[in-house]
Amino acid sequence: AAAQPAREEAAARSAAALAALRGQVSARQIEKLARKQQRRGRGKRFALSVLVVGAVAGGALAAWKWWDKQANPDWLVEPPAPTEVPDGPPLTSVDGTGQGLLDPEVQAKQADAEADSRDEEGGSKSA
Repeated sequence: AAAQPAREEAAARSAAALAALRGQVSARQIEKLARKQQRRGRGKRFALSVLVVGAVAGGALAAWKWWDKQANPDWLVEPPAPTEVPDGPPLTSVDGTGQGLLDPEVQAKQADAEADSRDEEGGSKSA
């Protein structure tokens, strides 16, 4: 059973050699066929090497993850310490208190904006 592929290859080669000797196949066709087979062989070798490298890399990654899990189990790893929040005044821009802490320029701009919005509201009601 193991000799079957070799037997088929030998039969194919002998048939090709006989056809070449009879002159049914030109030398150019033989060279073209040989180049085509070499190209296919290189492509197959490249694909196989990419497959092997990918398998080795995947195995290495899986082994590293397994080893990391064994060395640092979840129950052993301590959570990071909570960050300290400085004790300071609460944020006034969020809760609306402390409007007096704004710069005078900002207060003036806010007053202008409020006056403009009141003027627009008043103008739309009278029209």
